[in-house]
Amino acid sequence: MTRSTESVVGASDEAGTTLSRIPLRHSLTFKQAAVTLLVVLLLGLSVGTLELLLDWRAMRVEVRENLEHTLDLVEGSAAEALYQLNPELGSRVVDGLLVFEAVRYVELRDDFGRVLASQERPPLAASAFHRWSGLFADMTDFSRPLRQVEPDGARTEVGVLRVELSPERLTERFLQQAARGAFFGVARAVAISLLVVILFYLMITRPLLRLARAVAEIDPARPGYWPTPELRGHGRDELGLLLAHLRRLLDASQDGLDQRDRAQDELTALTRELEQRVRERTQALEQALNDLETRKDEVEHAFEELDWTHRRLSEANRLLLESHAYARRIQTSMLPDPAALGDDVGEVRVHWEPLHLVGGDWYWLERRGDQCLILLADCTGHGVPGAFVTLVLASVTEQVLRETSAWEPAAILADIDRRVRRRLRQDRSSDWTGLDSDDGLDAAVLLWDAGAHTLEFASVGGIPLLCLDPDKGITTVRGTRGHLGYQSLKPPDAIAGRRIAVPPGATLYLLTDGLTDQMGGAPRRLLGRRRIVEWLESHAALGLSDQIDGLCRMLTDYRADEPRRDDMTLIAFRPGSDAGVK
Repeated sequence: MTRSTESVVGASDEAGTTLSRIPLRHSLTFKQAAVTLLVVLLLGLSVGTLELLLDWRAMRVEVRENLEHTLDLVEGSAAEALYQLNPELGSRVVDGLLVFEAVRYVELRDDFGRVLASQERPPLAASAFHRWSGLFADMTDFSRPLRQVEPDGARTEVGVLRVELSPERLTERFLQQAARGAFFGVARAVAISLLVVILFYLMITRPLLRLARAVAEIDPARPGYWPTPELRGHGRDELGLLLAHLRRLLDASQDGLDQRDRAQDELTALTRELEQRVRERTQALEQALNDLETRKDEVEHAFEELDWTHRRLSEANRLLLESHAYARRIQTSMLPDPAALGDDVGEVRVHWEPLHLVGGDWYWLERRGDQCLILLADCTGHGVPGAFVTLVLASVTEQVLRETSAWEPAAILADIDRRVRRRLRQDRSSDWTGLDSDDGLDAAVLLWDAGAHTLEFASVGGIPLLCLDPDKGITTVRGTRGHLGYQSLKPPDAIAGRRIAVPPGATLYLLTDGLTDQMGGAPRRLLGRRRIVEWLESHAALGLSDQIDGLCRMLTDYRADEPRRDDMTLIAFRPGSDAGVK
């Protein structure tokens, strides 16, 4: 016996042993029987449930119709018994109705409410039927008014015939019918399952076993020489198709093995050729490595020059950052003391946040006697250019406030406009080309007289006053249109000053457009003043520090990943608990 023959015989014996060891619960026959039985049972259960429901409804109709028909038959006798007040005749009528097994109680009552005759069937002993008696509990009580025909043809009501059915007996009758139907349904399901399993075994399982044993005899080294088994009766069905595909697969495998042998010979020749090419490429690579070593020295020299340049840039960046930090210290030193307004003001909170280390927003707080002045300005640009303008503004503002004996917001803004134009040499005509600068600002002045309880306000540009009344919400007070200090723009014709009525408990806000011009949301759009007003109104009960912190968080959430676009400053001011214009 050859080695391949031994392997085929061994594989065949092993396959037969494996097939014979398949547990019953894992066999196709068992699975088919289980699935068929389950499907038939589920289908039978569904159909049986539907039939049971239809039988229940039909029985209810049948009981009702039979009882109505019976009452029609005895109606005359019952009416005669009541009309004549004949208990004997009434008892016969009652006894006749109790002949029906479902009737539990019969009563014959005259029109005066007196019982002429009645009888009750003993109740059934407690059983499982009582739990299902609700199926017929709504149709147990029937009443029939009884009328007697007078000689003149008139119908006179003489009483009532009342019949009460036993729901337990009706349920017992219905469940007995259902049990018989369920028994025959299960028997039918089992019979169908057995028949299907036998047919399935003869038509599918047994041919599959033959095919499995034949597949086990395939020689892996010579699959194309496998003798194809004959499956009688399955030449044109799925098993025959499976056998044909298997035959083609084995033939293709044999072709692949033959091609593999030919490819092995070609691969050997190709390997020799590749080895020769590798030797040639190795020599070329060694030459290239020598050239690369030369270029490496050149690259290292270039990296040294790049590192020197990087160190110079780092030093320049350090000096620039130090300059910005020093500029911030200078600009911060130009800001007022937070307690500059003293104790006559209920509460003042300022949020000053430049876009960079320094910015173009600037504010000032100063007190003279009972007068408390708050100034907020938004200068041209941001960063270092804007910060330089704020230094000019700080110097000008100090001169204006020192040289003015009586503070008036409108006059202060007009004087600042003239001095900034003169200081920046932007008071010349627009066609003068000595300077190419054109810088300016928007500003607002708020003047609170703690003694007189009066509030004056003036503004030029885009800095409004928001007045929050605890009872009425926020009122926006806008200033005069225009700008201050610009060479290309003429000064405002007249800066309007306004006296504002401040209700008790009011809060005043000054803010630059850096708060309102923030991009964010979905879809992307500017935040706008309206959203800030709504937020302040909904958080009016908070302290000013909590309001500013909460508003900053809201702005951060609104921007999400969007960067800020400008400096932003917010001044919140509460005159005091006793504030109010007299």
